[in-house]
Amino acid sequence: MSKIGKIDTIVTGRKPILKMVDSIPDIFKGKPPTGANRSTIIDVNELLNYEVRGLVSDTILRNPNHPESYDWTNKLLSEAYGRPVSDTTDITCYIDMSYTTANKKVAFVINYWNIFAFMMDDHMDQIVMDDAGKQQICEWQQKYRTGKSNGKLGLDKMLVRTLEMERQYLSPDQYDRHVRHVVEWWDTYFTVNQTKYNADHQMLTYEQFWIHRGKDNAGALVFIFSELSVGLDPIEHGLTTDPIWLSFNTAAAKQSILVNEVYSVKSEVPKGQGKYSYQYLIMWHEGCSVQEAVDHIVSEIHFQWELVLDFGEQLKEYGIPVLSAYVDEVVHEVKGNHFWSTICRRYSTDPKHSHYINTGK
Repeated sequence: MSKIGKIDTIVTGRKPILKMVDSIPDIFKGKPPTGANRSTIIDVNELLNYEVRGLVSDTILRNPNHPESYDWTNKLLSEAYGRPVSDTTDITCYIDMSYTTANKKVAFVINYWNIFAFMMDDHMDQIVMDDAGKQQICEWQQKYRTGKSNGKLGLDKMLVRTLEMERQYLSPDQYDRHVRHVVEWWDTYFTVNQTKYNADHQMLTYEQFWIHRGKDNAGALVFIFSELSVGLDPIEHGLTTDPIWLSFNTAAAKQSILVNEVYSVKSEVPKGQGKYSYQYLIMWHEGCSVQEAVDHIVSEIHFQWELVLDFGEQLKEYGIPVLSAYVDEVVHEVKGNHFWSTICRRYSTDPKHSHYINTGK
């Protein structure tokens, strides 16, 4: 019998849940900071031995409007790095499964930024948090604020290009939100990297973890491109501070984070980052097996999915056609992310897939 209690997953007409930390299961609230129930440190290799049970993804097909998208990616990478570079892990597949736009220029802009973001995530993960590393992150943040860079890396060239295109295709409000979210996301690496390589085993509380993960994710950025995909500018409809709008986006982002957790953690263990996972945190606090931890996460995934559908229906009741299209687009993205996570080569333990894009350096 599981050591973890069950959570209630019956939801309709829910009141707003604005932050990820606000949907922590009651059974997990108020745990002490270190509160280990294990007398010895958990072996992170346990994270390699579990099954994902009770979670089935819909089969999502790539956007049929842009069969050349993979060629776009290889070309943009090769131009940025000045030599042939290929998307050997097919990260383009995630983008194709997440956005339905038929507009090729919009699809190209979305593709470009997502490839850049995946690569920056890998790059940031490798920065050591000494003074030099902190300075690197500050420099990247300043580059993104200004859209300018004198750097010679392929990532520098991609940063300048993607922001040039975003200024052209995003509304002023969307662009401002986009830049702000990227800078805030990168800000988390100051503490995330220290947590990921946690040497003293001081585990976070569940509240600390979800406050952290609420910023250490690209959900808000992904959904700005969902806005672009369907032609929605939220500020025109007073949505950017609307509690149901915020709750819908928060639930969708958290559902995707949880899905990524159960499928990606096995690839994080060989890199020494397993202790940052939600599975490890649950094992630590609850004194349970990795399988019990994953089974619980699956129940949270179902709970968040119900929130997505419920808040989405509440948004559709506003009677704004383009907003309803946005709800459908985000639901599609969440499904696309789930299916992609089941086939993502980056989530394997094979060292040749240790990066989203292998530039050979």
